[in-house]
Amino acid sequence: MKPVNNEQRLVATQEIAWARREDMVYRGLVTSIPWMALVNLCFAVMVYFRNILFNQIDAQYSVAPQLARMMDIFMLGICLLSLSLIVAAWRKFRWLSGLLILLSLIWSVSCFYFIVHWRLPFSWPLITILMLTALSALYFYPRGLLAYLLPLWITLPLASYFRNQGFSINFFAVWAIFTLILVCGYFVLRRWFDEAWRRNQQNKILIARLDALAHQDVLTGTANRRALEILLNQASGQNAAFSLMMLDVDYFKRYNDRYGHQAGDECLARVAQALKNAVRSPDDMVARYGGEEFAIVLFDATDNACEDVARRIQQALLQAAIPHEDSSVSKFVTVSTGIAAYRAGQNAQNMLAKADEALYRAKEKGRNGWSR
Repeated sequence: MKPVNNEQRLVATQEIAWARREDMVYRGLVTSIPWMALVNLCFAVMVYFRNILFNQIDAQYSVAPQLARMMDIFMLGICLLSLSLIVAAWRKFRWLSGLLILLSLIWSVSCFYFIVHWRLPFSWPLITILMLTALSALYFYPRGLLAYLLPLWITLPLASYFRNQGFSINFFAVWAIFTLILVCGYFVLRRWFDEAWRRNQQNKILIARLDALAHQDVLTGTANRRALEILLNQASGQNAAFSLMMLDVDYFKRYNDRYGHQAGDECLARVAQALKNAVRSPDDMVARYGGEEFAIVLFDATDNACEDVARRIQQALLQAAIPHEDSSVSKFVTVSTGIAAYRAGQNAQNMLAKADEALYRAKEKGRNGWSR
């Protein structure tokens, strides 16, 4: 099994958070839903223990026992739903919006009774706090926000109508202003969220560019030594079937001495291109190991397949015909190649040492060839 499937992904890169907008929304829900649930839970507990906290408030407002028991059941239901919200957010359950609308409906019925039948003065602030809490926690999740806000928003004029036995112009003015505050707040917060998403995308592109630079050899356009070592560690750690080829440009010091370092850089770039053209597919990594040394990692390659690649490299360099008058083996630039196959239990350093030993044997045999 290959750890990666192309040269850009052959390097271990840090996983970038929020690869999709949905991931960012999910992250926001995981962070904000527990707080929203806590607010709902705290208010439900306060209502449930109202007679202890507010000195037998049921008796003060002459609340019927049946209505009080119903309210207690509602509050227990809100506590259960609040805890369920946290689980739903963490596990990405699709019925999160359903939980939100159910929670809001229970609050709406409860607040309707608080306003119309009990005439509790704190009912209006309670609905306001619940709606503002939802706005703060769900502004980036419009479906859930609407599911929670709509029942409470409708409850406000309905409760006012039944309490006052008719429509109140003053109330509707206040209700309209509050609605405007909610709408404007939503667009302001949503704008921040959209800006954060754009920044995330920009950072994602920047990180990808920096990562490419960190794992790419600028001169040759191949992977660099760091990328090679990371890949070898990955492959050996997974016991992947692969072979490592170490290549050295023959008599490269003589080339630099005769043609100059700038020509030497151009020569290495042309050699790297020949190597990339000779490999089987983008799954095979070509890397510059250092100086005039290159490395190739071939996955699932038989001994014959490795030698075929070495043969194609030799042919590609012959066709490139890069002049090298001071070489002792050819009029053109050539390479010597050492080939090592991975065996279970070996690590990256073992493979590099094994391939380097094979490279040494190839040089001992006269260069411009390969050895195992």
